[in-house]
Amino acid sequence: MGDYNAYFRIIVKGDGTYLELIPPMGNGAALSFGEMQDYLARRNLLVDKVVVAKAIQESHGEKCTVKLEGGTGREEAETYSLDVSDDKMKCIVRFYPASGQGAELKKDELIRDLQFKKIVYGVHEDVINSFFSDRHYCTDYVIADGTPAREGCDGRIDYLFNTNPNTKPKLNEDGTVDFFNLELISPCKAGGVVARLIPADRGEPGTDIFGKEIKPRTVEEPRFRYGMNLTVSEDGLELISGVNGNVSLIDDKVFVSNVYQVNDVDTSTGNIEYDGDITVTGNINAGFRVKASGNVEVKGVVEGAEVEAGGDIIIARGMNGMSKGVLKAGRNVVSKFIENSSIEAGGYVHSEAIMQSNILCKGDVVVNGRKGFITGGSVHALGNVEARIIGSTMGVDTDIQVGADPTIKLRAASMQKEINENNKKLSQIKPVLATLTMRLKKGDKLTPDQLRNFKQLSVEYKELNDTILKQMDEYDAYLEQVDVTDTESVVKVSDCAYPGTKITISEVYMQLKAPAQHSRFVKEGADIRIKAL
Repeated sequence: MGDYNAYFRIIVKGDGTYLELIPPMGNGAALSFGEMQDYLARRNLLVDKVVVAKAIQESHGEKCTVKLEGGTGREEAETYSLDVSDDKMKCIVRFYPASGQGAELKKDELIRDLQFKKIVYGVHEDVINSFFSDRHYCTDYVIADGTPAREGCDGRIDYLFNTNPNTKPKLNEDGTVDFFNLELISPCKAGGVVARLIPADRGEPGTDIFGKEIKPRTVEEPRFRYGMNLTVSEDGLELISGVNGNVSLIDDKVFVSNVYQVNDVDTSTGNIEYDGDITVTGNINAGFRVKASGNVEVKGVVEGAEVEAGGDIIIARGMNGMSKGVLKAGRNVVSKFIENSSIEAGGYVHSEAIMQSNILCKGDVVVNGRKGFITGGSVHALGNVEARIIGSTMGVDTDIQVGADPTIKLRAASMQKEINENNKKLSQIKPVLATLTMRLKKGDKLTPDQLRNFKQLSVEYKELNDTILKQMDEYDAYLEQVDVTDTESVVKVSDCAYPGTKITISEVYMQLKAPAQHSRFVKEGADIRIKAL
């Protein structure tokens, strides 16, 4: 028998116009009063909703009729409503039956109407035929479907080397840190492929029911960006290294650096400056300087030397600065230990122990492994500081600061010092100028030397005053950057932080008076709270 939606039809009788209500069959949908009301309104016919509901209730699932108000007793032909979706991808038709003597709809009438409305694509003739062979009223017939565009996808570049400059050393099973197999620097061979381009899929256009083309979205076509020592394959899909070296990705641009390799940096080599990467298989001795535009990797130790790298600095056996050693890295610093040294890193700093050193870091400072302690000196990090032990049982002063860019804070401190020095000079000039000015007002004659000195001091006073005002404006701008009112940076200590440790988060600080074990230090409002790990 099948499923039929409930529907309605007009019946014209001698005493007026009636509405016959036919109940649904099977799983068919119930009657929509709104749809029925719209149909009648277009024919100047009215019906009371309460009357319809009562008639349906009293019919007990059988056909029933209600009398309509208005109308002219005219027979109604079989008709339909046609709805086009907003995206013009679908045409839905709902058919309504003819009255008793009304004319039936012909298939060619519907086809002509579709053509008149310019619905020419994706017309389902089989669906149309299904209605004319078995009429279902108040039922959706999807008689036309557009073909949606097949969306493409952006192209991409697959880099065949480590592109994450924040990859940190791994802990061994025995609790030590593996400073030898770091995998931070990615070596490459001449002729080796370092990146592959996966072309964009442009997709395929679609067509709406009016025959208009629907274009897929525009996709991104990637292209290789690269520096020296690299070439692109003939098909444009591979990026190939022309030399043996190290490959890295900086600001979406691939670089391959030649590697300059030496055994030790000492009197046999002198200072080294190289546009590329430097690998020292031995040690860097005290008093020498090594500078590379790329990475610096030292298999041994660094003692009292200066090392500067545009990329990473990696020291397998550690750094003993002897109070004069400096490491400055554009990215990360990784060293087994750091002692009596000054460190500046644009990324993170990772070590097994930091002793009596000054660390400036725009990322995290992580000190773990068997020792895992920070003792003495200062650590200033924009990110987090994590260690097993901070300070010592002897109460060594240890300064830990997080949540503010340390380079900005240092610059602000330097500017404050300059302002103070200029104010001091100003205070020395001011009484001399005041005395000379008073004498001139009294009519005293000044010697040529005194007059010349007065003019010079006046110019110097004005220049100093203008300089101080400008410096104060710059200083205020820097303070706005330093004043971080809300930060997620924390200090974590997995074992103990001892008295003598000062912890600053943003601009809020606390001095430890008692040991804090297995704790994390967080900023809440204007206070630092100690919470359990």
